[in-house]
Amino acid sequence: MPISQALHLTSMLLASASFIGLTLGAGLPEWLAALTGATLIAVLLRNIGIKSVERFTMQMPVSAIGWNLIVLGGFSGFWIDLLWISGDLLPAGLHFLMILLVIKLFNLRLRRDYLHLYAISLVAILAAGSLTTDLWFFPIFSVYLLAGVWTLLLFQLTKHSEVSGDVGMVMPIQQEYYEESNRVSPRFFWMANGLAGGAFLITVIIFFTIPRVTAGVYQKGFGENIRTSGFSDRVNLGSIGTIKRDPSIVMRVELPKSPSRDSRPLYLRGVSFDRYDGKVWTNQLSHRRSLIEESPGTFVFRGKQAVARVQRGEAIQQKILLEPLDTSVLFAAPFIEGVSGTFPSLFFDDTGAVYLPFPSSSRIEYTVVSRPTVLVPSDFGYEPSQYPETLVRHYLQLPLQSDRITTLAEEVTQRQRNAYEKATAIQTHLTSNYRYSLDAPLAEQQQPLEEFLFSRKTGYCEHYATAMVIMLRTIGVPARLVTGFMATEWNDYGNYYVVRQQDAHAWVEVYLPYSGWIRMDPTPTEDNPAAGGPVWQVFGPMMDNIRLQWNRLFVQYSAADQLAVVREFKAEGLSVQTKALDSVTALFGSFMAVLSGMVTHDMSQVRIGLLGEILGIVMIGLAMAFWLGRSQPWATTSFWKMTHSDEQVIAQLYRRMRTYLTGQGFSSSTAIAPLELVEITRTRWREAHSAVALITELYCRTRFGHIPLTSEDVKQAEGYLCRLLELPKP
Repeated sequence: MPISQALHLTSMLLASASFIGLTLGAGLPEWLAALTGATLIAVLLRNIGIKSVERFTMQMPVSAIGWNLIVLGGFSGFWIDLLWISGDLLPAGLHFLMILLVIKLFNLRLRRDYLHLYAISLVAILAAGSLTTDLWFFPIFSVYLLAGVWTLLLFQLTKHSEVSGDVGMVMPIQQEYYEESNRVSPRFFWMANGLAGGAFLITVIIFFTIPRVTAGVYQKGFGENIRTSGFSDRVNLGSIGTIKRDPSIVMRVELPKSPSRDSRPLYLRGVSFDRYDGKVWTNQLSHRRSLIEESPGTFVFRGKQAVARVQRGEAIQQKILLEPLDTSVLFAAPFIEGVSGTFPSLFFDDTGAVYLPFPSSSRIEYTVVSRPTVLVPSDFGYEPSQYPETLVRHYLQLPLQSDRITTLAEEVTQRQRNAYEKATAIQTHLTSNYRYSLDAPLAEQQQPLEEFLFSRKTGYCEHYATAMVIMLRTIGVPARLVTGFMATEWNDYGNYYVVRQQDAHAWVEVYLPYSGWIRMDPTPTEDNPAAGGPVWQVFGPMMDNIRLQWNRLFVQYSAADQLAVVREFKAEGLSVQTKALDSVTALFGSFMAVLSGMVTHDMSQVRIGLLGEILGIVMIGLAMAFWLGRSQPWATTSFWKMTHSDEQVIAQLYRRMRTYLTGQGFSSSTAIAPLELVEITRTRWREAHSAVALITELYCRTRFGHIPLTSEDVKQAEGYLCRLLELPKP
């Protein structure tokens, strides 16, 4: 392939990679994405020689002044977009950037036009990197890096081409060498790919050397978070049902100390509510206080606990990767005892919920230690006659309602003697006699709870949880409604739970005198339909695990992760060093023992190991020196076959020739390439053309082709230079 055509193709690939990255990251308007994509395809078809496309683009009735007016129009559109359409500087600027890209693609004539195209592509790929942290950016950036290295090399090689204003138009001197050098040879192909690989390796080293300070500033598409419901201080009955159909991933939860999956679902607690007015749940205990920071990034509960617990279960450690949500709640298994993460501060309320200072606009990763309450045998006896005043005030509150709910609760629990048995009876009644459905518009009813219990007898988790809490309160058992997520989807490749929007759930916490708050779930079980088809069900978990590792190793790579990597490399290095020393000792230890006269059963292993190590290093060094001296690998490379004196001699002759031509009225600009200078002398000074052509050929062959000069070549060049100096002025 000719170098000029290769430059066109790599330039288009560079622009295409940046355009695709920006389209996926920023979500460009459909019309703008279609316009830019069509322009890229048209220019690419023109460059590969499609005549119809070439004639169409060449015959476009737009002059240079017309294109300048189009640019001014695009700039005016930028201000309109900024002030009245997008209302934000970043999207308006990106839209204007794509308009400039389209205009520049239709005006690729001079070398500076290509430089403008490269600058626009660079800004676009940088913007795409700041707009996303997703895995798809990695292959796009890799393509951009490869195309960038190729483009820079080809652009430099075609520096002499801009003679008639068209990049890639080569003016040969009619020597075979120059005709061959105008094509992409296999050697150049592998050299360019090697440079690209080296650049990628350096990029990876820098990437892992410098930890990430933060994620992409606008990685969620100009600050949009996943919308959630049911995790504020006020929740309408039926609000969770609106998100139960959304399969978007909300978080991923690892259990580091539990490598195998528990058959039971994992409940991730968010917020609890104590007051119900017949339609809306509210949290009257939402006053937030700061968690104590025990050490940098580690927050714990101390002193008076927000949640009463008499006996605790085993600690559960969770490592949670939370997507950007529109709530400041931190989710975890109940009940939280400590949280670790890169947080400036954390807050909690009297119900045990933990909050960020404000909703996060990027993914966050944190570790939680939770300890659930345990049901103790004392609660199987008779319940006390009175509860503490705080529990009565907040968790026995009832809305205005008919006596039908009280009558139902008493009928269901008439044979039970304590709070736990009554709660179990109500839970069994709801799960056995009612049907789960998301198509129950009960929120529009005047009495949605009574409509659920006595008429429709169908609903989703909020209706079941609300019914159980109110029924328990009518018979004097403290209870509250809790919202969060119920994780059931286990990823076998990464050993973690995948939690989706459709896993949003509401359940009940019942207060028992001796055990404290115990979780109970009256909602009938319903398996969420798996997202995607059969193929996605096979490869989906694998891809999700890759995304998780991408976020951990690339997006959330912190100074602590950097230190861990350094320690791991150090440990591996010590292990390799130890194994190498053991091998050297085994190879040369006995030999050194014989030489030293130390063939005894109690000889010092340390001494033999040290001598063996020294001998091994010396012998390896001698072997390497012998191999290099015999094979001389550098001698097979044409670059080293050429002596530096050859290059210096022809370079000096070439400089003398150019200096002389400058004195004869020719331009002294270094921007004039060697082949261009030959063409100029052929036009303006025919008598000097042969001398200039020969000296230039020898100079290019030695300087760029790394072909050594012979003594005949040097004599011939000196003779032609002497003739040139003797010629009369043009």
